[in-house]
This record gives sequence, structure tokens and C-alpha cells, in this order.
Amino acid sequence: MASKKLPLSDTSGANGKTVDATPTKDLFIKMLTRDIALIPSIIDLVDNCCDGARRIRGDRDYNDLWARLDISQQQFRLSDNCGGISVDTARKYAFRFGRAKGAPLIKHSVGEFGVGMKRAIFKLGNYFRVESTTSTSRFVIEHNITEWAKTPVWEYRFKELQENQKFPSDQRGTTITVEDLHTDVSNSFALDHFQPSLIKELRVKLQDPISKGLSVTLNGIPVDADHLTLLQSTRLLPAYKQLRIPESGPKPVRVRMYCGLAVSGDRRADRAAAGWHIFCNGRLVLEGDKTSVTGWGEEVDEISVPGFHGQYNSLRGYAFFDCDDPGRLPWNTTKTGINTDSAVYRGAKLEMMKLMLPVKNFLDQLKKEKEQKAKEGRTGEEEKGPYEQVVTNAKQASLPTIRTKPVFTVNLARPSAPSRGPIMQRIQYDKPLSEVQEVRTKLKATSWKQVGEKTFEYFYNAEVAE
Repeated sequence: MASKKLPLSDTSGANGKTVDATPTKDLFIKMLTRDIALIPSIIDLVDNCCDGARRIRGDRDYNDLWARLDISQQQFRLSDNCGGISVDTARKYAFRFGRAKGAPLIKHSVGEFGVGMKRAIFKLGNYFRVESTTSTSRFVIEHNITEWAKTPVWEYRFKELQENQKFPSDQRGTTITVEDLHTDVSNSFALDHFQPSLIKELRVKLQDPISKGLSVTLNGIPVDADHLTLLQSTRLLPAYKQLRIPESGPKPVRVRMYCGLAVSGDRRADRAAAGWHIFCNGRLVLEGDKTSVTGWGEEVDEISVPGFHGQYNSLRGYAFFDCDDPGRLPWNTTKTGINTDSAVYRGAKLEMMKLMLPVKNFLDQLKKEKEQKAKEGRTGEEEKGPYEQVVTNAKQASLPTIRTKPVFTVNLARPSAPSRGPIMQRIQYDKPLSEVQEVRTKLKATSWKQVGEKTFEYFYNAEVAE
């Protein structure tokens, strides 16, 4: 039996020919908050402060600008003096779910997907208040989210609104307050380790804006920036490469990559920091990655990198992806990972693998040298081999000031020193270990080098010197 064709003009309601596909607010809220943890959602809110600083200062310093976090079991509060949100932006874009077409673009910004502020508020609690003041407008929006979710209308109403007025600079900024916190959020804020963990993440994720002068505090405690450093000396220089993807055209992605060595002296800290650190528009997206995402255990175009191992704990790679249009950057919506399908990222990844191969090869040789030294029982500073010496003599330098080469470069030869005595000659030979150990004990030598020196001196004094 042939199906009956329905007239296209029949669009009547429940008894008509259309199907209701309107999303429910409750499902939307749960979907937004499910895939992001509490601390990243808070950092999303601080990202908005950083974007405000970029909007009013560009790439210049952010001195005198601040973002202040205050948390307790009862309330979350974030305030800043970074220019504020205009009434027009709030009315048309800021509170929409997703980036609306025509939304103003902040060059080099971090906020891209249009979900960060809303998702963070939903993650934190059931009641919010946003107050923002610019040079010419001020507004307040506050809502009970539980009650709002029950209504079919996808909009908020201004509680207070002032437009076309002048506001002094010391009043400009935004304050977000969330109360009636979710139970798990309130309990997390009460944990002893939560504030130190949040400070650590703020310090790491917001290195760029903090290092430019943005003052960030948590319950009055300043959050300082960690400086990015690599080892360098006249005999050891890290690698550096720049890319522009595409090579021509509007709004290209610029990639800066460094790869070399860094040693803190703390084995646990070194292992955590080893691998690649990836930044998008100054925001750390991937920290100390040691997986195939950054090329470990991968073989591409005859470039083969082994899986990560402890001998590579001092390898450091830093990749900075920058673009005026943040939508072209290879990050995910939570800014906690890389979109590995991105053509921009695939092009950069191969170059990252090329940069770290010479560093990996150097560390392989350093491991062999140390193993041979231990096998021979050599101890002490004077027993260090050429690979170990070149690392020991290098110094940490910050990335903006560091000297680099296109390829990681090591010169194992010691620079010749001006002559201050007789020309010296190294003597090297092998003897059975048991016999050498007996001689070492007899001579009370503290190293194998001393064994050689003392036996030579003994023979020279007895048989040669008068």
C-alpha cells in the first residue's frame, strides 16, 4: 500500500506533521559539565580575565591588572579589573551556548568555543550573579539555575542595566559569584589539598599572562609564574624551529618549538616535567606529555622515536601554537588536550619528532657512559665522562633569552686552556678488577684515577727520580 504524502505546508502543532526536537535545558547542563573536572572549569573562568587583559593591552604587559579568586564552602567568587563585558556583548553573545556568528573576536584569545563561563557556572552551583562594568555601561544578571532550567525560554533578564554612561577606570571589570554550591564542589573546597592543587594548576596553565604582569590570587595568596628554562652553554645548545601553517594566507598558525635538556635535581619532578609541553595562544594545553600524541613510540616518514623511558627524564620540549583566530588552534573544547586530527598539529608533530631525536640519542650515550662508569667503580666529580661533564657545566636559561641552533648541538671536546705547566699525557690501560681493587685498598685511593696516579708516582719516584 503506497504511503500517503503529506502536504508540505502542514506545520501544525502536536497533532500536525512536525516532530519536536527542542533540547531540554537539564540535559544540556549535564552534557556541558560532564567532561570537565572542577579545577579546569575554574581555570576556564580565569581565562576570560586573561582575554580581557589581551583585549585592552594586546601583547603588552599586564601590570596593574588583576584577577582575584575567593572560595569557601558557601561561595565561589572571581573578580577582575580587565575591562568588563559590554552590555551589547552580554545581550548578543556572552551568555549564549556556543560562539554565535558575528561575535567579536579577540586576537590571540583563549576563549573560543563560547561555553567556558556557562559550563563553569553550571559546574559550581545553582545560583549565579554576574556584574560587569565597562567605560560606558554596567549590568547585573543573576538567576537560580534550577528554576531557570524548568522554563522553556533560553534567555536571561538583566536585573540592573545602565547604558551610555561614563564609568571611571577603577570601577571597570567583572565579578562572577556562585552560591548554593553543589555538594561535591563545597566538599572539594573544604579539602586541605584543594587550594594548593588549584594554585599549582593556575601557575602552570597561566604562565604566559602571569609572566606578563597579570596579578592572580587565590584567597589572597599570590600565584606566581613558573619560568620555562633549558640547559645551555658554549658546548650545549637546544634546538629551535619556527613554522607557519599555512605558509601563506590570512590568519596563519605560527608554531615555535624548542627541544633540549633541563635538570632540577629532583628525580620525581624531572620525570613529571619530561616530554613535551604544548601551548595554544599562551595557554598550556598539554603538560609533560610522554605519549604517542607528541611522537613517543611513533614512526612517521622514516623518523622513529622510541617509547618514553626513565633515561629521558631530562628531555624537555616546548611547542607554542599561536593564531589571531583561536578556532584554528589544535586544542579541544576543555583546553586539556590536543585535537590530533588537526592538519596544523599533524604538520607540527613530525617536526617535533625530528627535534627530539638528537636529544634522545645524546641521552642514550649519557646512560651508556654512566653505566660504564659504575661498572668500573669510578666515583667522584673527576671521574665524570665527557657526556656527563657537558651537562654538569651547562646552566639553566629562560626561553626568551636562550641561545639555540636549528638542531640540538653538543660539543664534547673541552676547550683548550692556556698552558700553565708541562704538557700532560693521559695513560689508560686495563687490568683484572680483583688485582686493581687490592692495589686500591693498599694505596687507600678514593677513585680509580687515584690508583693510576699513585702507582705511576710510586714507580717514578723509585725508578726514575734521583
